[in-house]
Amino acid sequence: MDFFTMPDKAEGGFAYAYIVMIFVFLAASFTVSRLKRANKKQVKKAEALPQYDMVMNESGRQNNTNAE
Repeated sequence: MDFFTMPDKAEGGFAYAYIVMIFVFLAASFTVSRLKRANKKQVKKAEALPQYDMVMNESGRQNNTNAE
């Protein structure tokens, strides 16, 4: 099965198919770059959150109040 069907040059109007393919690839590239940028922002945001250590309190239960 072909994922991309290349237009036949013998038929008329084959240039339009190439123009449409260019727009589809540009849209895909734009979408991937936006997703990568959003992922980087999410990672930076997660790194900014405080990290908590799990410690045992007097009753033997874990307490997570020690923030770094």
